[in-house]
Amino acid sequence: MSIQKNIYNKSPILFQNIMLSGVGYQKNRSRYGTTYYDYRKFLKEFDQYSLEEQLEYQRKELIQFLKFTYENSLFYRELYKDVELNAIQTVDDLKSLPTVDKELLRQNMEQVTTIKRNKAVVHHTSGSTGKPFEVLLTKEDMMKRSAQLDHYKARLGFENLKMRKASFSGQFIVPINQKQKKFWRYNAPSKQMFYSTYHINEENIPSYIEHLKQFRPQALDGYFSAMVSIAEYMERHKISLDCPLVGIFPTAETLTPSGKKLLERVFHCKVYDQYASSEGAPFITECSEQNLHMELASGVFEHFTEDSNEVLVTSFTTHGTPLIRYKIGDVILFEETDKSCSCGAKTPLVKSIEGRSLDYLQTKDGRKLYITNVLGVFDDLPAGIVQAQFIQNKIDEVILLLQTDAKSFQQEYKKTMRKKFYSMFSEKTQLLIEHVENIPKEKNGKFRMIKNNLNQ
Repeated sequence: MSIQKNIYNKSPILFQNIMLSGVGYQKNRSRYGTTYYDYRKFLKEFDQYSLEEQLEYQRKELIQFLKFTYENSLFYRELYKDVELNAIQTVDDLKSLPTVDKELLRQNMEQVTTIKRNKAVVHHTSGSTGKPFEVLLTKEDMMKRSAQLDHYKARLGFENLKMRKASFSGQFIVPINQKQKKFWRYNAPSKQMFYSTYHINEENIPSYIEHLKQFRPQALDGYFSAMVSIAEYMERHKISLDCPLVGIFPTAETLTPSGKKLLERVFHCKVYDQYASSEGAPFITECSEQNLHMELASGVFEHFTEDSNEVLVTSFTTHGTPLIRYKIGDVILFEETDKSCSCGAKTPLVKSIEGRSLDYLQTKDGRKLYITNVLGVFDDLPAGIVQAQFIQNKIDEVILLLQTDAKSFQQEYKKTMRKKFYSMFSEKTQLLIEHVENIPKEKNGKFRMIKNNLNQ
């Protein structure tokens, strides 16, 4: 444990707020400089470009980024030694380049990166399966990514740094030995109240709700599952937040249709999905009409193969640790090219963000069922399920952990769930339903609805 963290843990809550605000001030200095404000202005103008103009900008950025990477990264220079890089003049030409994945980059990180660690903004990511991965961003890239995220929210009516937000993230803001039921800390420079996701349970949720009422946020963001847990409790107990929200902006977890509807019912505002990543992937954002759009200024998305919806990403804001045709491990369904959106944006549409490529259940005949498929098990069921998790350790067996509300959950619901499950898997795969008091989160504070242990 660092000295700073040790001091934080032993300090009164008031001083912890001051320390957190100090960290927030330092982070803001790295995110909100001249590059940030210039890029915000550019993105506002870019929204007015025609599709042809946006695609041409994307093409030119791609060529410049490839040139920069080849000249500055020893790893990519060796990787592309047999490639005529000048021949790559369009996005389609990217197919002539080899793909890279997390393990390959991790093993060669010293040759991959183009800047020194002490000159970089350092991001850590472990993903769903655990191995640490450190990404170095240039300060300019960090500011551009912050500008892209804030511009997206500003389109929807929320202005970061000027409006209050409640954030549910995986940060360890509450010391283990704390006895007070105060599971939040304030980052004053960002008008941001952090709420611990590690302490959200039936006993503590009333404290969260009361504090949210006092804080009166104008937006919620962070882990989807944490916000859904609070919304589910509020709906069961007929509690209202009684403060207007501009919107809810979940991050880091795959949204479920039922959870999204629940949040919109309880908080009386829209839930807007987005896609990026700790590694620095390009952006996909949801518009006012609640359609998903690719942000063409931020990079390129490709499908790994014609038969796969797993994506490769090339991100223009990864000059420190370049990502080119990076197999990020996410499954995204692209919309048909002739589809358009009434919001006015001409950019390509995304049908759905399915989640991690490893988060699926596997049938005996080789099919993969992702979250959006598996959620059909709960279709049309009344309230009563607080949280659920599917675990697959054997090809012919799936364990379903259920955390339920004893007052509203009916045993007959299990018959309905089994029937829907077997319609997907057939009865050759056994469904074991287990009732539990609590479903543990991952070490990073995220909740995984599907845990596939077949290939581990």
